[in-house]
Amino acid sequence: MLTIALVQLGFEGRHGATALERRATRKFEVDIELDLEANPAERTDRLADTVDYSKVAEVVIGIGTGEPHRLLESLARRMVDGVRDHFPAVGRIKLSLRKLNPPSCPGHPAFSEVRLVDEGRPRR
Repeated sequence: MLTIALVQLGFEGRHGATALERRATRKFEVDIELDLEANPAERTDRLADTVDYSKVAEVVIGIGTGEPHRLLESLARRMVDGVRDHFPAVGRIKLSLRKLNPPSCPGHPAFSEVRLVDEGRPRR
């Protein structure tokens, strides 16, 4: 098994539980791991034989900068589903989505985070 990972993908989006939060952009980060059962690129050294991580980043950031979501949970699910739609051979997808400096949260945390693990079976 091979895992492809992207860490701290940054973007700005209009996501938040309140209309005030969705009025202006906020900073978000994503970590994503994709498990591949078989990866011919280990031997062929050809990009066409693997999952292009720059395309994964495009999908995730495109969703993150798109339609506003009230909850990180629904935004994370949409990102995972988008990646799975574009890369059907991927097995497990693990995604962590962080809202940096969440407003109106006691204690002023550096971020709030949701983690989603999708054990979906690879589609061929």
